[in-house]
Formats: sequence, structure tokens, C-alpha cells
Amino acid sequence: MKTTTSSTFRNLAVCLALLTAMSIPAGAHRLNDLDMHVVINDLGHARVVEVRDCEISSDGTEGYIKQYNLHGMTVGELSVSDETGTEYTNQTPWDVNRSRSEKTNCCGIAKGEDGPELCWGLGLSGERIYNIHYTLMGLVNSLDDYDGFIFKFYEPASGAYAPHARLVIELENGELTKENARVWAFRYYGTVLFENGKIVAETNQAFQSQEEGIVIMLQLNKGVIHPVTTRKGTFLEKLKKPAFKGSDYELLEEEQTTISSAFGNGREKEESDWKGAWDGLCYIAAIILGFILPFISISQFISLGGEVKKARQLNRLFGNKEGKVEMWSREVPCDGSLYQSGKVLLTVRPGDYDRANLITATIMRMVYQGKLGLIPLVDQNGNRTAEIEVKTPTPPPLNTEPDANLQHWLHHVMWNAAGPDHRLQPNELQEYMKAKPVEHRTVVSKISYNLPTATSLSKLDEKQTKQVYGLKKFLQEFTLSGERQVMEVGLWKEYLVFASLYGIAKQVYADMRKIWPDFKQLAAIDQLMMESAPLYRTLANNTLAGMAYVRSYETPQERAARLEREAEARRERSRGGGGSSSYGGGGGHSGGGGSGFR
Repeated sequence: MKTTTSSTFRNLAVCLALLTAMSIPAGAHRLNDLDMHVVINDLGHARVVEVRDCEISSDGTEGYIKQYNLHGMTVGELSVSDETGTEYTNQTPWDVNRSRSEKTNCCGIAKGEDGPELCWGLGLSGERIYNIHYTLMGLVNSLDDYDGFIFKFYEPASGAYAPHARLVIELENGELTKENARVWAFRYYGTVLFENGKIVAETNQAFQSQEEGIVIMLQLNKGVIHPVTTRKGTFLEKLKKPAFKGSDYELLEEEQTTISSAFGNGREKEESDWKGAWDGLCYIAAIILGFILPFISISQFISLGGEVKKARQLNRLFGNKEGKVEMWSREVPCDGSLYQSGKVLLTVRPGDYDRANLITATIMRMVYQGKLGLIPLVDQNGNRTAEIEVKTPTPPPLNTEPDANLQHWLHHVMWNAAGPDHRLQPNELQEYMKAKPVEHRTVVSKISYNLPTATSLSKLDEKQTKQVYGLKKFLQEFTLSGERQVMEVGLWKEYLVFASLYGIAKQVYADMRKIWPDFKQLAAIDQLMMESAPLYRTLANNTLAGMAYVRSYETPQERAARLEREAEARRERSRGGGGSSSYGGGGGHSGGGGSGFR
């Protein structure tokens, strides 16, 4: 088939339009979340409800959803309401040229150049929720072997990229199951699953390009419903093959006979190689230039709300929006809980927390408490050193506190790794766990369970947070404090435990020796205990290395079973049994055209 001049210019226009769109900064409006619900009746018609959670600025006059490429379908019965419960007046045919005030609390269908456009007035600025209802007449087609459709339910327009979207499809009468239906999803990162008699499609990454969207292809067994719209041909030839072009789905039983384009847009094989290459270049250029550059500004704008909330919480916790620590604290934070203190560090600034530091601090505390011992040694250079001694086979008791439970499981594995002499060499722990990886899965999961995980800033206690960061600041700046008085050995031991949690033990130990007048009066074993921080750190690193090996280890049987499960999951996904969506593909769809604000 010969490439026409008009076709060439059309492709150029697409590229130029996308490039032009890139030069326009993202509007102040924001679509925060999109929730869609589609109910299909027995005749194959669908009632669609879209709930759009938005943040509206003072710019523009209306929201819109373009419904192009309908292939005989009709769109109607539009109604819109908002978060106040106000029902908008339908003013079809819609006049897009009116002012914002004239469109307030009104909706209607405008006639676009390529199809109908569902429109509603933006009204007041601020956080808004628009409930948009409309009907798709003839959504489901009756084909020779199956009933079904492929439809683009959402297509973002510039400035209206949803960070999250969810789509539920159900039958008015009956359920959608893997026994009577098959489903595939395209043009977004996420999943499409059968859940409780419904199909649920959901994104797990924000939309970042106008080339994206939510395209769903549904196949129904004959007799599930009785569509009034008929179409000649089979589901495979009319819908499935065009949709699979450019996707990562596989035609398992049939031979693919058409050439896929860069994004599976459904072009037939007879189109010239030159035109196919040209189309691909246009799309690639549009993606590179129209995706990466706008993404930077759009993602910054989308994250603005989150940054404001974060600043508000930091101001609550620290007294300033930057989270700057302004006051010292001499108190041992969180009633001595390393777990809770680690949670605070991890939540406020993930870079302030290190699992190895927490395990180091826990081992140091176990030595101070006498649950582990130290055997003094002298190395070949005459320097004092030590080995860990696991004194008793009985670990600290389990209770409801993660600190105690972490000590229990660390002691448990250390006792077994130490062997008959009960002396734990630095590498013994890792080697012991690697030697019996299956046996140690339980203890690894127990240790992991009692390590901190992040929470939200809003859940942190102000007093605890100031204690955690205040003590860190005090220890970092102790030499500036002017304090030279005698301190209890027990308090300094706890200070060094927390210095290990903060990752500053070496600096704090050196400062302590320099300015604490009674340090040299400590018993030799107390000095050795404080000097052994590198040994504790080595044990912590070996613990984590052994845990990583155990978690990743598979027996030959487990590996074979996993590979077979993954292969079967890929086959089932390609058969339409649900799973992850395909970012590419989705050619031949109806619907789409863009939706946003203007």
C-alpha cells in the first residue's frame, strides 16, 4: 500500500502537536485520583461512573472526557454531581466557549471534530470531587465465537495525569469469572484481576504520557449476556491479534501473522515498511521528548502537596519545616527501645537508619547486660582485642517488646553457630547460616520481623522524636557541651549503644576518652567492652549477610517449582486469566481521545 502525502503530514502533525504540548507548562489543575465503575447489562450496554478527585485552580472553565473512535457506539445520558451533592444541569449541546461562571453547576455533551466530548463546569477552586455518569450504548459486540470489546476507558491529557487509577467492571446480572470470561489490559503499569465476580484493573505507577491510558479487552463466552450489537469475524482476528501487537502478551495457540508496530497501534501488515518505520520514529520521538521533559515538571507539581504535608509534620516534630534539630537531649530516648528509636530515624529520614547499626547496638547491649561475654585477647601486634562468648544456651525470654525478641533470636542463632567452645569467631555466624539455609528460614524471618519498618510522620510522637534526634545531636557535639563531671558507667554504656545505632560510635568513643575524667578508672573489662564496637559491627554485618543468603536460597526442587509457576502465570496471563498489565499494545481499541481540563 502506497504511503500518501496526507498520511505523512498527519504523522508529522502528531509529532509536532506533541512537541508543542511539551513547551506548555503543566496547568495548575491536578487530578489526584480516578475511580471508575462500569456495569454491563444483558444487552451489552454499559453504565459508567467516574469519580475524579481533583485540585482545581482559578484557570480554565471546564473538565472534559473525549470519546472518540467509537465504531458505532453511542455515548449519552450524562449526569454530573460534586462533593456537595449538587446535581449539575444538563445543557447538551454544550457550548465550550462560555465563561467559567456560566458553566458552573452545568454539564453537557459537546460535538468534537472526532466524536462526542463529555463536559462539566469546574466551578469553585480548591479540592473538588466530580461524579460523572454516562452510558456507552453498544460497548459489547457479538462476534462469531465470543462476545467482547476493547475500549480505552481513560486517556490522560496534558496537565491531568492521574497518579493512581482504579477501574471495576461487573455485570448487572451475574458474575465475571475465569470460567466465563477472559481479560487483558494495556497502556499502563499495574494489574488486572478477577476479584469477587468482578474485574478490577488498578495502576501501580503514575501516568506520565498522553500515549498511556487504561485499555481493557474483555472476552465473554456466548450466553453470558446477549449483546444487540453484532460484528462479523472472530474475537481472535478482530480484537485479540491487533491488541497483542507491541504488547508482552503471547499468542499461545495461534501463529501471529501481522507485524507489530512500536506501540501496537493495530496497523495492518500491508502498510509499507517505510511508513511503519516512520510511524515508529514519530512515536519514539514523541515519547522521548514528550514524556521525559514534561514528567520532570509534572512530577514536581504532583509531589508539591506531599511536600507541604511533610513540612507541616516536620514543623510539629522539630519546630521547623526543615526537620532541623535545634536542641540537645541527654535522655535515653523511647525508654531505651532501639526498635522504636530506629523506627523514628527510618520514618523521618531513611538515610539516618541502618539495619546493621541497630543489630550492632543490640549486640553491644547484650554484652553490657551479661547475655554475651567477652574473652580478652592480644593480637600479634600487642593490641588488645576480644572474642564473643555465648555464655548460656538459654536465650533471653520472648515478650511483647521487639527489642527483647530480637535479642532472643540473635542469641539463639549465635549459640548454635559458636559450637562446643561457645566462642563466636567473626565469620562463624554467616558460615553457619549458609551451611543450613533451609533450617534457618524461621529464625531469619523472626529476626526480620523484629527490625523496624517505617510509619507515617503523622504517627510519630513529638517527645520521642525530639529525644532520638536530640541525643544524637548531643553525642555529636559532646565536646562542645562543656560537661566534664563524673557520669555513671551505666549511662555511658547506653550512650555508646545509641551512638552505635546512630553510626557514630567511633567518634563518640574517642570524645569520651578525651574529656571524661574517670574513663581511665574504669575496670579493664568495662574499657574492653567499650572498645569492642568494631567486633559488634562485624558480627552484625555477618548476621545480615547470612540472612540475605538464607532468604535467597532455593533448593533445586523449589527453583524448578518456582520457574514452572512463573511460566504458568505467564501463560495464564496471556490466556486472559489476569495478572500484570502490558504497557504496550492495545491497538484497535474504541474510546479515548484525552480527558482533563481546559
